[in-house]
Amino acid sequence: MNEHTLTIDADTIDDIGDPAPVPSVPAWKLAFLIVALTGIIVAAFFIGWLPKTHRQQALVETVQRQKEMLPIVEIVLPKPALETVEVTFPGEIEALEETVIYARTSGYLKRWHVDIGDTVQQGQLLAEIDTPEVDQQLQQALANVEQLKARRQVAETKLGLTRYTLTRLDELLQSQAASRQEYDESQAEFAVAEHQVKVADADIAAGMAELQRIKELQSFAKVYAPFAGTITERSIDLGQLVTAGSGQAQSLFRLVSTDRVRGVVHVPQIYAFNIEPGEQAQLLVREMADRTFVGQVARTARSLDLQTRTMRIEIEFDNSDGQLLPGAYVQVRLPVRRPNPPMLIPASALIFNASGSQIATVNAENLVELRAVDVDADYGNVLGIATGIESTDRIVVNPGERLVDGMSVAIAEPDAAG
Repeated sequence: MNEHTLTIDADTIDDIGDPAPVPSVPAWKLAFLIVALTGIIVAAFFIGWLPKTHRQQALVETVQRQKEMLPIVEIVLPKPALETVEVTFPGEIEALEETVIYARTSGYLKRWHVDIGDTVQQGQLLAEIDTPEVDQQLQQALANVEQLKARRQVAETKLGLTRYTLTRLDELLQSQAASRQEYDESQAEFAVAEHQVKVADADIAAGMAELQRIKELQSFAKVYAPFAGTITERSIDLGQLVTAGSGQAQSLFRLVSTDRVRGVVHVPQIYAFNIEPGEQAQLLVREMADRTFVGQVARTARSLDLQTRTMRIEIEFDNSDGQLLPGAYVQVRLPVRRPNPPMLIPASALIFNASGSQIATVNAENLVELRAVDVDADYGNVLGIATGIESTDRIVVNPGERLVDGMSVAIAEPDAAG
């Protein structure tokens, strides 16, 4: 057997027990790996995420272009009107008492004591009329009455004589000194005389009545004021012929009472049912802009004029200072209660076409809906709509003719809407 000798040096002994060394990667391979990985990431970006982003951006741009192509509309919500509103009506002032004074007897104007603008009291003498014909008739009537009285006296005397004769014949008939025929004739004469006295009494009564009538005609020669007021018209001059009566006859004066006046208005049917006597009203006169006159509704006609479909309303006002002139044009402001107040919308929202009065609304899908409406009142820039809309409806302002039923629209932003 051969024996071999193994020789191990000290360095070899130190390396025993250490891990095996890892082989090193060349630098060019590492660089290639990094470039490849980067290429994969870039390829994934261009192939996946970037096209998706482009598609999303294109979709947004498409939607934006569609929006820009849609009509942009401004919308408002209707508001309910107040239950009680003050409505101003045109009207005029009338005097509570007004009359045209005519002569009640014929003659010539002798004197007038008042003129236009004078204030008179009840019973005050206004004018005097010279009545020569009536004066002559009065003298004739007086003479006629005296004549009738004289005739009655004759009839009374004759009645006394026939009464005496009848009494004597009655006594003679008892003693058979007179015949029955004589007595009957005397009795008939007595009856005739008695009747003549009655006729004379009736004639005197008729004569006295005629005399009284003429005296009254003569008293009408003085013209008095029937009530206190102001003379607003004098229609005759001194010496002018006047005739009794009215109508075609010449009037003397026009007298009005102005302590209290009434404002007269004619309200449309829509308000007529809700105005009652006792309600307060205000009267405005353009020439007195700094004053407001307050009065109360005194009466209503309770019926509509068939021609105008309006109702006459009378409001009384105190006019003790005489500032309100009868005949003046005024405006009367009345509170009007409405059981079903209308909805208020801008006047520009109303559409007039062959279908009548309509408005354009926008629903939840931003689609246009055209609705027929009934206009309750026109307040200028605002309309009151009786039926056809609700408080939640979105109403298009200034719709014009471009909007049709079912059209898609875009809602204007609040800032853009103003």
